[in-house]
Amino acid sequence: MERKLLWVISSIVILILWFKIEPQDTQQADTNLASSEPVQGEPPAQKRTQSSREANVSKEEQEYFQSHPIDGSRPDFAAISDVQERKAVFFDFLMPFVTEKNDLLLKDRARIEAILNSPEPPSREDKTWIAALRNIHKLRKLGVYTHEDIAVLLRYVDVIPASLVLAQAANESAWGTSRFALEGNNYFGQWCFTPGCGLVPNARGEEQDHEVRKFSDARESVFAYIDNLNSNSAYKELRSIRAQLRKEGEAITGLALVHGLENYSQRGQDYIDEIESLIDYNELWRFNVHTDEATYNNE
Repeated sequence: MERKLLWVISSIVILILWFKIEPQDTQQADTNLASSEPVQGEPPAQKRTQSSREANVSKEEQEYFQSHPIDGSRPDFAAISDVQERKAVFFDFLMPFVTEKNDLLLKDRARIEAILNSPEPPSREDKTWIAALRNIHKLRKLGVYTHEDIAVLLRYVDVIPASLVLAQAANESAWGTSRFALEGNNYFGQWCFTPGCGLVPNARGEEQDHEVRKFSDARESVFAYIDNLNSNSAYKELRSIRAQLRKEGEAITGLALVHGLENYSQRGQDYIDEIESLIDYNELWRFNVHTDEATYNNE
């Protein structure tokens, strides 16, 4: 009887210990599993969302800058006391870079259209070029290109009117006199996120990690700004407005595209109104040179 009683007590103790230990072992196993494999059904960790002001310089543009060097000097805008003269010098300083970039975009558009209109399939060289363009504009990599895969590039590879470029440059750089323009050749408030890639804003919050990107010269800043509007998902609306104007055969103007800049500033519509006023007051449509008859006309 006593032996039977001892056996029952021992069994109960073992059961108690088993219930006490098992959850801990199971939890430890789950922890180890979770640390090595993603939980089934959950999406993988996402990369940092691209900032609406993020500036990147592609490998292709770096090579272009090296093969097409420029004089990196700039006027001393603050030393020009006459307001109208300062504005004129500012516009004249940036316009060659705007024209250069837009000419390159129009050249690329012409090549895309030639590929689309050709009865022959794209050559190996064309495919390599198309792949590079798709990568620049953050479009997924493909093994085979359909007509639609090539045609979609026309939404991204297109001009930004000089009126819009000049208005934003004036606003963001205080007509070329801001700290970021003077120390970093940055005329559009473009950001970067690698430590040391730029200048740390004095008003940056403790939890923020962006810097205001430094460029070698003003041309790099202009090119990066246009690239950002052409590729960043924050400006999908701007590209839609432009594509619709193209479809309707209308002029692509700064006063039209400005309405796609809602995400450029936290000020939203107030910022858009300010850029619109700059275009109107300074009659910046006059800089929309006729490099493409369907693009540049008075606003």
